[in-house]
Amino acid sequence: MDGAVRFNESQRRRILANAEYADRLLADIESILAGAEAGRLFPRHEPDFTPQQARLIRSSIALFRRQLGRFLEAARMGGDSRRPRFGALHSILTTLAFVRVAVEEISPEHLRGYGTLPAESETALHGLCNELEGLVTTLESELSRRTGADLESRLARISDASLAGLLQTIGRIIAEEELPEFRQPLERLLEKLESPSYEVAVFGRVSSGKSSLLNHLLGAAVLPVGVTPVTAVPVRIRYAEQPALTVRFAGNRVERPGVDQIALYACEDHNPGNRREVLQLLLELPSPILSDGVVFVDTPGLGSLATAGAAETLSYLPRCDLGLLLVSAVTPINEEDLATLQLLNRAGTPAVVLVSKADLIAAGDLERALQYTASVLANETGEAPPVAAVSVAPSHRDLVERWKAERLQPLLDRHRELAAQSLRRKALALRESVMAVLRGRLQGTVKAPRPALERAEDSLRRAAAGLETARREALDTADALRSQAAQALALTLENIQAQGPKQATEALRTAALRVCDAAAKAIQRRLEQCCSEISAAVVAARSVLRPNSGPEEPGVNCEELRGLPVPAMDALPADLRLPAIAALPVAGRWLKAAALRKQAGKALAKTLETYARSLESWAFGRFQTLQQQFDAEAGVYRAEIARLLSAAEAEASRRPRLEQLLAELEQAYSPEATASAEERLTPDA
Repeated sequence: MDGAVRFNESQRRRILANAEYADRLLADIESILAGAEAGRLFPRHEPDFTPQQARLIRSSIALFRRQLGRFLEAARMGGDSRRPRFGALHSILTTLAFVRVAVEEISPEHLRGYGTLPAESETALHGLCNELEGLVTTLESELSRRTGADLESRLARISDASLAGLLQTIGRIIAEEELPEFRQPLERLLEKLESPSYEVAVFGRVSSGKSSLLNHLLGAAVLPVGVTPVTAVPVRIRYAEQPALTVRFAGNRVERPGVDQIALYACEDHNPGNRREVLQLLLELPSPILSDGVVFVDTPGLGSLATAGAAETLSYLPRCDLGLLLVSAVTPINEEDLATLQLLNRAGTPAVVLVSKADLIAAGDLERALQYTASVLANETGEAPPVAAVSVAPSHRDLVERWKAERLQPLLDRHRELAAQSLRRKALALRESVMAVLRGRLQGTVKAPRPALERAEDSLRRAAAGLETARREALDTADALRSQAAQALALTLENIQAQGPKQATEALRTAALRVCDAAAKAIQRRLEQCCSEISAAVVAARSVLRPNSGPEEPGVNCEELRGLPVPAMDALPADLRLPAIAALPVAGRWLKAAALRKQAGKALAKTLETYARSLESWAFGRFQTLQQQFDAEAGVYRAEIARLLSAAEAEASRRPRLEQLLAELEQAYSPEATASAEERLTPDA
C-alpha cells in the first residue's frame, strides 16, 4: 500500500473525522456493555445479552479498530428511577447502525466534493468500506439472532460423529480465545450440517400427474390433484416432525393455516392468477423420503392453461438441484416439454424425464414408448437425459419403487457423499486456521515476510472493492433492461422484414429473448469474473499464511452461483397482425412499426420490467452469497495478518494453555476419536 494510497488534506480530515466518530460510537457500545454489567443501583440498561455475546462484541470491536487503524497508519493518518428503561442489546444494535453510517460516509462517493481521488486510493477505500461493513453486518446478524448461547447448543446437537468433536472443540476455543473472525465460517459449516438439502423440482404440463406422483412419494395425499390447472404457485416440501403449512404473502405477511387448507392457496380454482399474492408455500411433513434432506417442489403446470403460474415456475429453475419432467403416456412428448428441458439445461439444472401414467400403456408397448421418447429428446434437443416410466396405480407402483432405487437414490447418495467430503475439507481447513492463530500467539514472530503479508492484505482489500463494483454494475445492467423495449421492437422489425409478417409473433419473442439474454449473460459474466478475482485473492492470502498446506478447495465456491432466471414470455401477444405493404418499402416499414408498437409495446415493456426485477433479485442474491463466502474466508486471513504484523510472544503463564488447546485440536479429528464418537452414537443391536 505504501506509495500508492495518497489523500489531500481535505480528504484526510474527512476520513479522520468519520473514523474518529466510528471509534467514538464503538466506545459508546463498550460503555453500554460495561454499564449494563456493572450492577448499578439505578441501571439505565437491562443486561439482556449473554456472556458469549459480550465477548463477541468486545472482540469484534477490537478487530474493527485494528483493521481501521492499519489503514490509517498505511495512509499516514495515525498519531495526531431503578427500573431498567432500555435493553442494552437493542441500544448496541442501534448504535451499530450509526457505525454503518460512519463507514458509508468515508466511501469514495462521499469524497467527490473534496478533490480528485486517485484511482488507487478509491480502490483501497472501497475495499476498506466493504470490509468494515462486513464486520458490522456479521455482528448485527449474530446479535439479532441471539446466536451467542445458541451456537454452543447447536454444536452439541451435531449428528455427524466424524465432525462433532472437532467442531465442538473449535467452537470452545473460538469463545475462549476471543476469535470472532472464525464464527462466520463455523456458522456456515453448521448450517450445511443442519440442513443438507437436495432440491428436486417436478415440472410438466397440466394434468401430467405431478401432484399424484409427489403424494405417492410422500406417503400422504396432501397435494390437491385434478384435470384443470391445480398448482398456482410452487409448493416447497421439506421434512419436519409435525405437519405444518407456512404461507408467505407479498409485503412479508405470513400465515400458518392447517395443512388441509393448502388448496386455498395452491389451486388455480381457489387462487386464480395468484390473486392472493402468495410468494411462497412451505409444506412440512414427517415423510421418510424427506428425512435425509430431500426437498421436493411441486411447480405450476406449464402451458397455455396455467400462464399465471408458469412465470413462477420459470423463476424457480436455477434454484433446484434436479428437475423431474413428467410427460403423460397418453399425450406424447411435445414442444412444451422440449422447451421445458431446454430451459432446465439453460438454467444449469440436471433433468430426468418420467413417462407418467404408464399403467395406461400395454406392457409390450411400454419399452417402445420409452425408446421413442428418448429418441425424440436426442433428435430435438441434442440432449440425452435419463428416461423412466412411473405410475401411481396400485398395479404398477413397482415402477416408481424401481425408479427410486435405481435412479433417484444413487443421485441422492452421490450428492450426500460429495457434500460430506466438502464439509470435512472445510472443517479441517478451519481447524488449521485456528491452530495457526494459536501457534502465532505462542511464537510471537512473523513467519512470512512483512511485505508478503502486506501484499496479501492489500489484495484482499482490492478484491473487496472489486466485489462492490461488480455488484453495482450488475444491478445497473438489470435496471437498464427496462429501457430496451425500443431496441427489442427494432430487432423484431428487422426479423419481420427478412421473414415476412406471418412470422411477426415469433420474431417478437425472439427479439425479446435476445435482449433479455444479453442482459442476463452480461450479469453472469461479471459475476463469474468477480468470483474468480476474489477466489484468487483468498488463495493468494492462504499461500502466504499456509505455504505448506497442500492442495485445497478454491478460495470461493463459484459452483453455488450457477444458473440464470428464465424470462417468461407469456405476457406477449400470441397473434400479431401487421400490414403487408411490399409496394411501399418506407411507408410500409413505418406502418408496421406503428402497428407493432400499438399491439406489443406495452406487453413488451411489461415483459422486460418483470425480467429486470427477476434479474435484480437473482443478482442481489448471488452477490450476497458471494459476499458471505468472501467475508467468511477472507475475514480469517485478514485478522491473522493483522495479528502477525503486531504479534508479541505469549506470556509464560498463557503458554501451557495454548499448547493444550493445540493438542486438543490435533486430536479432535484423529481416526480413534472418530471411531469412538461413532460407537457412542450407534445404538446397541
